[in-house]
Amino acid sequence: MIIESICPKCGEINNLEHQGEKILTVACKNNHYYEHIVLPYSRMAEIKDDKRRKLEEMIVEKKFHRMSDKSTICLLIFENGYEVEGRSTVRDKADFRLVIGKDKAYEQALKHAMVAMGAYLV
Repeated sequence: MIIESICPKCGEINNLEHQGEKILTVACKNNHYYEHIVLPYSRMAEIKDDKRRKLEEMIVEKKFHRMSDKSTICLLIFENGYEVEGRSTVRDKADFRLVIGKDKAYEQALKHAMVAMGAYLV
């Protein structure tokens, strides 16, 4: 599996081969070495309060966009320039509620950010 990792020193995005390790030692293109803690991603997993707080403190901007009668996208922009998106959708447009769609898309974007920015949360 390939995962993205962001160097906490220079912000370089690195694509890593992940084979089930819990901690990866990463050398970015600028010769910075850091450890990336691999957090398992699950759609149902909850983010622990301290890590969630750290992630949310790093967010510079949140953007939401209703894509269709059934879908919402959330874009999170972080202080290091990294952008992560999350999506939510319903099967039937009669079930669509914008507030719930925004919440679900935001949660998914946070989970994606948790995977990519594990080095910042150590």
